[in-house]
Order: sequence, then C-alpha cells, then structure tokens
Amino acid sequence: MPIISKEGLVTNGNGKIIIIANTDNAENAFALYHNAETLGIEFSSYSDGRGFTLAKRLRLLGFAGRLRAIGPLIPDQFAESLDVGFDEVEISDAQLERQPAEQWFAALKTFTKTYQSGGQKQSIIAARWANK
Repeated sequence: MPIISKEGLVTNGNGKIIIIANTDNAENAFALYHNAETLGIEFSSYSDGRGFTLAKRLRLLGFAGRLRAIGPLIPDQFAESLDVGFDEVEISDAQLERQPAEQWFAALKTFTKTYQSGGQKQSIIAARWANK
C-alpha cells in the first residue's frame, strides 16, 4: 500500500506497525503503545473524523513515534491530518492511481485553515470570529 508522508515522499508500506481503530480510547492506546515506533489509526471512511481527534489526543498525551492514517482519506484531508499529528497517510493502490501524489502535495498549499483548533494552523472558526 502506498504511503504519502509529510516529508514529501511516496513509499510502500512495510516495517513494524501497530494498528488501532479510530474508535479506540486515546488514554488506553497511549498506555499500551506509547513506545511504539509507528502507530497506525484506521479510518472506516473519509467522512469519519474520529481518527483526527484520536491522533491529536495521542500527541497531546506525549506520543512521539510516527502516526499513520490508514484508509480512504482524500487529498483535501492531508493538511488536516498533518496538523493534528499524523506523519503519513496510507491509501490503496487504486486510490493513488485516481488521486496521484501531486494532488496530495498540492492540497497542502490549498488548505490554509483547519477544522480542529489548537493545531499549528488557525481553525476555520477562529478565522471567522477574527473577521467579525
């Protein structure tokens, strides 16, 4: 499976990874896997944002390893995934064929705000309030 990373690379998935569901409890996952080199969070669909919250909470708890979003995310969500703490996104070969890496990296320049607050970028809500 192709992996698109924040470093601008597209590689094939290999190596040791622990995979958890996006419905898992962050505190429990951190207690079990805080020393993991790579932790993957599975997304059931691109419209299920629980994995973004889980990644952000794991980072706030102190998880320092690589975080990989696994599943049918779309390029429009790449900037958001990096902002909440993911290092990379793993998608299917078919999806990479439909949405090449260039689209994923172009989306980083397109989306300058995020949905969740407290990240590296200004949230959409904060931007709206700032303009009032």
